[in-house]
Amino acid sequence: MKNQTLAILEDLIQNTPNSNWITIETVDKKTIIDNQKLYNDFLIILDGTLHLENKNSQILHFFTNSHIIYHSPFDLGIENQLKIIANTDMEVAFVNREFFLNFAANKPSYMEWLLTAVLRNSSGLCFELMKHDLPTEPRITYTLQSFCDTLDLHADDEEEEYVEIPSYLNKSKLAHYGNVSRKNLNEKLDILEEKEEVKRADNKLYLRVDSL
Repeated sequence: MKNQTLAILEDLIQNTPNSNWITIETVDKKTIIDNQKLYNDFLIILDGTLHLENKNSQILHFFTNSHIIYHSPFDLGIENQLKIIANTDMEVAFVNREFFLNFAANKPSYMEWLLTAVLRNSSGLCFELMKHDLPTEPRITYTLQSFCDTLDLHADDEEEEYVEIPSYLNKSKLAHYGNVSRKNLNEKLDILEEKEEVKRADNKLYLRVDSL
């Protein structure tokens, strides 16, 4: 998917009649991306990770390399209810939606790429929302599993038993992501550690590979 995304973006850049219709920008970590930028454009992540959160700071979903954010908050009428925040230093591309759709009208593979990306993100978000029906303990496990799946995290060594969770998903963000209190999170992490589903060492959190 990543190679296809880069190839499509390169083709779009070479064929756009207006350089303003495709822009590549660097974004510093912790930056809130202006929703206004998604009024006419969609976003492609070239490098880095960001997350979507609501006005209550609850994290709804993570996005990483080659993922796109296509639906504009303005189209959905929720521009003041959602924030898109960079978790790392990033490189992103903004592509004019009208230009892309016109250009891709004669390129079925491009439309298939877009539909696949939108479907992947939409289904991922739906499953993220469904996890809130789970009891707290399995919800935390599912939250970590979903995070690792989204970022395609895996052990560097086949013999390793645990995958390291990136430091930007700290306890505060994990609580917002799993929709639990910090106190409840700590209690459940203690239980999960006793079950060896997670491991904590040197202020780092690890998820057991078997859980993925």
